[in-house]
Amino acid sequence: MKEASPPIATPSSTPPAPAAPQGWDFSHCTATLADDPDGARDYAEDWYSHGGGLEAEQCAALAQMELGDVATAAATLDRLARVPDWPAGPPEGRRGNRQAVVETSASRLRRASVAEAAARAWQADDSPKQAFDSAIYGLTLAPDDPALKLVYARVAVELGQPQRAIDMLTPLPSAPAARDEALVARAGAWRKLGRIDQGMADINAALHDMPHNGAALLERGILYQRQGQMEQARADWLDVVKQAPDSDEADLARQDLALLETDPEAP
Repeated sequence: MKEASPPIATPSSTPPAPAAPQGWDFSHCTATLADDPDGARDYAEDWYSHGGGLEAEQCAALAQMELGDVATAAATLDRLARVPDWPAGPPEGRRGNRQAVVETSASRLRRASVAEAAARAWQADDSPKQAFDSAIYGLTLAPDDPALKLVYARVAVELGQPQRAIDMLTPLPSAPAARDEALVARAGAWRKLGRIDQGMADINAALHDMPHNGAALLERGILYQRQGQMEQARADWLDVVKQAPDSDEADLARQDLALLETDPEAP
């Protein structure tokens, strides 16, 4: 197992900073994450130095993830998810005594979302065991959260535990978008168990709602291959590459196409 990188350094040894200026908030901090992660990190660090607290640390971690320091971001997000009473944190003088904190439902949900972000960061760092731990912790805070269930299921498949993924995703979420993502993940779990027909039923249900989804087309191509339907597999993988040539799914589809060209009859 990889050793977790140290958490993001914060100026804990300095005297308490003044309150954050009006107008500084989490949504503003994260607004430029994709386009200007350096700027988001600078904003977060400045905000933290002016009393930004847990939210400023979360934004800094998300910026570090965008900048490629995924392990540090994951470790920080996991740590933050375990701090009670978001976003303010426990009152001064009781920070080491979690029993003294009466936490609100809103705080638990916020921490669950941070745990889900931590799990996704660990996934990006190719650390599935840590991702699983973060997802499990998040589910103790929000047992019915569809996003946490989905990341738990994906990591369970990655860890060779497809039945746990199926159990987590059954019954399916009621919201259409979450349901379709769960169908794709569950199809992969059925495939790992060798239950190709059930996987195909799930993936076709997902593609009925989102016919151009790269992850779903990639998975259906694999299922077609397992059924020996090589032309259908090739068509789906070519469709993935055509629709989103720069995506991770397209890279995987190219690998599958290359293997198909090498051994067209391989199941």
